[in-house]
Parts: sequence; C-alpha cells; structure tokens
Amino acid sequence: MKKTLLRLVALLSLAAACGAFYGLPTAKALRIQPTPTLVFLVILLLTPLVGRFFCTWLCPLGVLQSIVHALAHPKTHVRRVCTRLPETRAQRLVRWCVFAVAAGLVAGGFGVLGWAITPYSILGKALVGFVPGLLLAAAVLALAAVGAGRTWCNWVCPVGTLFNLLARGARRPNTIDLKDGCGICRKCFAAKPKAAAHAADGVTRRETLHGLGLLAAAELGEKTVDGGFSPVSLPGVPARPAEVLPPGAVDRALFNRLCVGCDACVAACPEKCLVPSTSLATFGQPKMDFRRSHCRLACPQKCAAACPAGALRVLDHVARRDLHMGHAIWKKDRCLRATQDVPCTACQRKCPVKAITLVGGFPVVNRDLCIGCGACEHVCPSRPLPAIFVKGFDRQRVVRPLGAADLVAEMAGLVRRGEAAVVTARGGVLDARATGKGVQPILSLLDADALRGAVVVDKVVGRAAAAIAVVGRARRVHGLLMGEDAKALLEAHGVTATADRLVPKILNRDLSASCPMEAKVGNETDPEKMVAALRAFVGAASSGAAK
Repeated sequence: MKKTLLRLVALLSLAAACGAFYGLPTAKALRIQPTPTLVFLVILLLTPLVGRFFCTWLCPLGVLQSIVHALAHPKTHVRRVCTRLPETRAQRLVRWCVFAVAAGLVAGGFGVLGWAITPYSILGKALVGFVPGLLLAAAVLALAAVGAGRTWCNWVCPVGTLFNLLARGARRPNTIDLKDGCGICRKCFAAKPKAAAHAADGVTRRETLHGLGLLAAAELGEKTVDGGFSPVSLPGVPARPAEVLPPGAVDRALFNRLCVGCDACVAACPEKCLVPSTSLATFGQPKMDFRRSHCRLACPQKCAAACPAGALRVLDHVARRDLHMGHAIWKKDRCLRATQDVPCTACQRKCPVKAITLVGGFPVVNRDLCIGCGACEHVCPSRPLPAIFVKGFDRQRVVRPLGAADLVAEMAGLVRRGEAAVVTARGGVLDARATGKGVQPILSLLDADALRGAVVVDKVVGRAAAAIAVVGRARRVHGLLMGEDAKALLEAHGVTATADRLVPKILNRDLSASCPMEAKVGNETDPEKMVAALRAFVGAASSGAAK
C-alpha cells in the first residue's frame, strides 16, 4: 500500500509539472524546483531526516527516468537497488566535478549555464520545443534506458549531488546497507526479454525519417501566411543593442541571477512571442522574439505568474501600458518608404499606444510613449530585416499615473515658476498649458476643448475664470489664489474647488476695487452669459489695442 501511494505521488508530481507547460492550472507545482526560494529551502531541511525524497517522488525528470528504466528493464519481484547502491570512486569524481563547475558558474555570474543542467530546466526546455533542451532530455532518458537506473541523477545532476550530501546522515536513508550481505553483484536483474529489443516494431525506416523531416520543418520553418494562403517569409532577427526581457523582469542583472531557465514563462506566454535564448551568457533564459507575434496590452502577465523563481514579478495595480520594456528604433536604410517609395504605414497603424507618427513622410518614435511591445517590429514588411525593431531596457520602467495630490502639486509648481498661466491634466498626466494675462489663457483652452473632464490649475481664480471652467466642463479647479464667491460658483455646478489661498474677492492690482474681469460678470449667475460677456470684453480690448 505504501509503495503504491508513493508511486502515485511520483506520477502526480510528473503530471503536475508537465501540465503546467501545457496550460493546466498546476503552475504552483513548479515552485518546488531547485530555485532560491523558501519552498526549496524547506525541502533541503527535510532531506537530512528522510533522505533523497525529492529525487524519488517530486522531481519530474527523476520520475520520468524511473519509468523509462522500468520499461526498458522489466523486473519481477526484485527491489530496485540500482539507484541505491553505494557510490563508486569514478561516480564520485564525475558528480563532484560537475557540481563544482555548476556552482562556479552560478557564483561567477553565469548562473544560467549552471542551472541549465538542473532537472526542471532540462524538462522545461524539452516541453517548450527548444532544440538543445530536446536533445539533452533525450540523452538523459537514453541513459536511463541503457544504464542502471537514473544514471543522470546519480552521475551528473548537481541537484542530486547536493541531496546525496545532505542525505548521508538521514534517519531513514534510501540506500542498500552492505552489512546486510549485498555484494553489489547486480544478478537480481532479470534478463531483458527479446520482445523489448523490438519496441519500434510496426514503424518502418521510411516512416521514421518522414516524421523526423516533419519535425525539422516545424522547428526550422521560415514561412508563415499573411492571413490568407500566400506564404510570407519571416524576417531575420535584428541585432539588438539589448535583448527585450519579458514584462516583470524589472532589472536585467537581477533577472539573469534569479532565472533558472526552466522556460515555464515560455510555455505560459499566450502569444508565443517568448523563446529561449541561444546566447552563451543567457542560454535557455527567455527573450522576446517578435517575428510571429508581439506582447499585447490585454495579456494579464501570464509569464510572470508562471515564474517559480521570482525572476519575473507580477506588478499589482500596474496597467500593461504603464510597463515599458524598451523602445523602438527606426532604420531609414531598411524602410520601404525610403528605399522603394512605398506609402507603408504598418508600424504607425499597429502601435497600440500611438507612439509612432509620420513626420516628413517617415516614422518618428516617441520614446516617452513607446512600451517596447514589438507590435511595430512584428508587422514591418521590410526584408530581410525589419526596418523598425525594439531595444530592451536594462531596467524596465513602471510609469504610474500621478495621484491627485501629486498631480496638482506638479501643475501648481509650473504656474508658480511662471512656466504657464494655466495648466490642465487628464487621465493622470499633463495635457495642455497656456500663457498670457487675465482670462485669455483659460479662454484659449476652452476654445481648444482642453477643459472637458480635466483638472485645471490657474494662478488666480475669480468668478470669471470659474464661469469659464464650468462652461468647459472641468472636473476640478485649483487656484494659487481663489475668491470665495468663485469657489461657491464652482461647487454649485459640481466642480471640485481647492486653493492654496482663499480670499473673499479678487481685487485689482492696487487692491482698490474689484478686478476688471470680475466687474464685467457683475452679479450674473449664468456661466454661459458670463463667458459671453467676457468674450465681448476681451475682443473689445484686443481691438482697442490693435488701433
């Protein structure tokens, strides 16, 4: 019963780990893998008590090797001593050399190469179709099929070496005690039945080669379709100054140190624009490849949610459009508009944040707006290389909209320093500003429809400016100096009114009477009529000045 239960646990661990790479809701199962996390620390602390339980029951690659070995070496009523025999001298030499190299790579800043031979990293690369990962996984399983048990675990795997060291003093060791009389003769293994040598019966050599050809074509294919049936060659990969990391990889140096290359994020990416890197320094770690897709604004950061090592972070309360991964770079010598005089606007039309505009007939990228999503690079028809591509940031930028208090303070600072007479903001960002005297600046913003739904900061807000804000349907008005009657007018029409300094009335420059603008609106209470009177006054004053 106990043996059956443990086998069930092992199969569930394998199914949960593999399922996480194919969209099943088992991503949390990946958090037990060898990563610098609290969960794995607990596993390490339990190993001296119960032995190498992780390798036997929880490691999916270890479980898979056991299954392959059991199928290749069927045994009857025989204990599987192959993975519990004492180590040989050669075995110790190999495994400790591998462990030292892996540890040195991690400590020396090349952690991705050290993590690349850990079980979850090998399995993940294989499951996402990364060719080097497929080859390595095939080699591991081949060793399990022809060797004595989990050969990779017992000879190569640095994680297995670490667990073996910790389990030496375990109270319940999972090893064979030579005092019981075992002479390590290995005669307990039954001879392999002849039928096992023909496991591939029924599949011809032609069919095998045909299948391999299809696999290679799927992996190395250079064509896709343009939405119809016409084949379109994929562009080459541009030489980026810096690779674009997935959203949530806030700092490149920290990401490279924490990422173990398990490629869970690659499997979780719904747009399939994440691929494992083939660079030696970042081998197996994810990077953006915009040839087949791009990172969409609607994606809920599934890649970050799948990361078990903390290399990618889910940034709560941050809209996708506020997370900038890089910025686009345009190359004139590749653009069809410059080289072939083709009126192409693909990059401008595809940009989801409107960061690309045409100036003088050519694309110009607003780097303050660009989020590095790769939409422009994905749709660029230029061949062999796209005319526009994305450069990744070493530190991704989180552009959060300002809070109400901070926004008003920044706008008031502009007015106070004389950089503007009136400033407006919409959607948490500065929208428009105007200079001039009297009510002319805020009137110009009214004519430009810049007051609708906006936060407005003006130097002096009397009843005249308040009437203009009401007609323009402003949401909030803040004045460095505001009259009490202006505040009452604003609030009577549902406009929030605040001020640095509140006074009974706005007076003229020598403080002897009411301001001329205030006098023109008199005791009128209808904002529309007040604005009409102000327009007439300003127009007459302008005509008089012109004469």
